[in-house]
Amino acid sequence: MEKKLISIDISSLFAFFKKPDNNEGIIFTYNFIHKPALLGIFGSIIGLKGFYQIYEETKKTKDIKKEKKTELSKRIKLPEYYNYLSSLKIGVEPLDSKDGYFQKTIIKYNNSTGHASEEQGGNLIIEEQTIIKPSYRIFVLLELDNEKENDLYINLKNLESTYIPYAGKNDFSLWWENFIEYNFSPYIPDVDFRIDSIFIKEDVNKTIKDFSHKKTANFFDSSHNFGNFIYFEKLPIGYDQNMPYYCFADFVYTNKTIKKDYQLNNLYKLNKDKIIQLF
Repeated sequence: MEKKLISIDISSLFAFFKKPDNNEGIIFTYNFIHKPALLGIFGSIIGLKGFYQIYEETKKTKDIKKEKKTELSKRIKLPEYYNYLSSLKIGVEPLDSKDGYFQKTIIKYNNSTGHASEEQGGNLIIEEQTIIKPSYRIFVLLELDNEKENDLYINLKNLESTYIPYAGKNDFSLWWENFIEYNFSPYIPDVDFRIDSIFIKEDVNKTIKDFSHKKTANFFDSSHNFGNFIYFEKLPIGYDQNMPYYCFADFVYTNKTIKKDYQLNNLYKLNKDKIIQLF
């Protein structure tokens, strides 16, 4: 089975990766691009169907509001791109950020067609937090014996896409460059080390007051002087297989040194000097 670990650099003028836990007032975005969004981008690159196609198929059937709950649950589907690509292992390294943070702004949208909102007299006003000029290095572990993953490898390498990929919404088209193939191997730390990508860390405390807690103290190596930031974010890593809701994990991005004996999974060393986590 032939495997390739590659990376591409993706960027956009703006991006919006909607957080699902707030639908009133300002709608917020995740700071880092997450795995479901990336899988959607990869699906568009090789021409796989998405959520819109599921919506179109649903419209052709009877009104789902009149169906029984058990009948509805049987009809819940995940998009074609997710079914084909959800097993991909990916990594994310923020580029050109300020200690992991990307600048954001609030964009206000006004829909005054008269069909938007009965509560507001047909005038719908939406405010969205939007990332300005995000860029990320995306790592992907591909099995070239898999037809879809081989198609993705070829399209990424040749800078070709079936559909226009976008950064969270179709207003924000994106592109990629700097295709790289790596020599890689699983990494088991034998010295203190740094991770270049974001990584999953389930038991790191998130509040500033907890930075002195034993768990955090055991995580970072305080004997090294370099490293000055830690960025935490809870991000989607996939969809629930029974309902189309996100599954989440706690992520960390830092330039601090990590103790060699601290357990982290799915680490890889690339070209003998770069260490990332794939998830």
